[in-house]
Amino acid sequence: MLQRHLLALILPAALICSSSRAALAQTQVQDSPQGGTVQPNYTPSTPQESVTLPPSAEAHVPTPLPLSIDANMLEFSPELARTNYVQAGLSAGAAYDSNLLAQSSNEVGGAIYTVTPNIGLNMSRPRLLWSLNYSGGYLVNQRYSDFNQASHNAGIDIRYRLSPHVNFRVNDHFVYTGTFLNQLTGNSTALGVGIIQQPNQAIITPVAKRTDDLGTVEITYQYSASDMVGATGSVYTSHFGNVPAGTPQLLGTTSETASGFYTHRITTRNWSGVAYTYQRLRFSPDTQQVDTHSIFLFHTIYLHPRMQLALFAGPEYSDVRGQVVDNTVTPPQVTATAHQGWSTAGGASFSWQGQRTGISASGVRKVSDGGGLLEAVTVTTGSGAIRRQLTRTANLEFSAIYANSRALQAASGAFLTLKSTSVSVAWEQQIVRNFSANLGYGRDYQQETATSIPGLDINHNRAWVTLSYQFTHPIGR
Repeated sequence: MLQRHLLALILPAALICSSSRAALAQTQVQDSPQGGTVQPNYTPSTPQESVTLPPSAEAHVPTPLPLSIDANMLEFSPELARTNYVQAGLSAGAAYDSNLLAQSSNEVGGAIYTVTPNIGLNMSRPRLLWSLNYSGGYLVNQRYSDFNQASHNAGIDIRYRLSPHVNFRVNDHFVYTGTFLNQLTGNSTALGVGIIQQPNQAIITPVAKRTDDLGTVEITYQYSASDMVGATGSVYTSHFGNVPAGTPQLLGTTSETASGFYTHRITTRNWSGVAYTYQRLRFSPDTQQVDTHSIFLFHTIYLHPRMQLALFAGPEYSDVRGQVVDNTVTPPQVTATAHQGWSTAGGASFSWQGQRTGISASGVRKVSDGGGLLEAVTVTTGSGAIRRQLTRTANLEFSAIYANSRALQAASGAFLTLKSTSVSVAWEQQIVRNFSANLGYGRDYQQETATSIPGLDINHNRAWVTLSYQFTHPIGR
């Protein structure tokens, strides 16, 4: 799966790079409104980049926040300005989880150890920006050696200006790990994508090996100073393996999403528009398939070049088809099921990257996957995080997420609803140059309502410490 996605990304990237030299030669010198010449710069395509609008009527703007394929980030604005560098390092971590097997009773605690080298490359050119990151290592479980495993986390992001007003972007994020590894970071949104494309990652699953891959493509065309159209597409796959006996069945997920939008600038800082989104969800080994159609009205406010607020809402139509197997009779009886209905989808998102403070917050209600324990669900999620630089060498980060996942078709799964809450706090301290430590604590809670057994409560107390050596080396333009 990883090879296929990376090949699909690298081939267009190679074509782009081979043609960029001739394209750059044509656009290296352009007439400026004041006369003379200007050098074309990389066009901002995400809400996290500069949104300062010059007097020119042809000012470029980011993709509207609800449709952006970027997640809200907690980087400080000086960190976002870095480009053209290679970064590498090594991290060693240890964590303690009070409930390794995610059981409602007879909880078993234990330690987890990891060693993870990493490398990243970031390159910026007048019309091309690309980054490549990879980290891989090994995880050792103190109590359950059967769950010792390698881990891989790879990402590629390519952004290219096809013309002065057309921006193209493609990225892919692949993660192969165990559910234990998240204990070292407290991060439940590791795929780092936008609010519309984000899969349901707030579910606390039993221990297992997990593979996730999310690829996205985005193109935008700003055909006037006040109008923009665009389209995005994404494919997400998730699979589980090595699931312990006696735990609930974990479901694989395939999600395909396509959307298009139109947006109009009302004032310099206010953009409104409409978007259509189509989504198809499939699950294995179950047979359920869900198609959704959504129409959103949205409004984005750029309160500051690095502070954005967005609201969106609209109707969502769901078409659910599947099968229910009755194993109480011989031979088992299979019944086809179908369900159609309308619901309301929407949400809000806020992002700010300051000099010493980073804040992100979002809330969304939509039809999504069930995070491995359910099939299709209506999920209501709220999350928030703040990162603050306390001193020149110390940062503090606090995050929280809540999700209520309710099955669209109750008869087809083992659970009716899952309500999960996770909070964490982490301290990052630079000890000496290139050497830092991260100390954190997290608390997880999940309330499960099942179809055939009484409701269960899952609790985790987590603590972790990570020591990291990282160096960054600038590379020439």
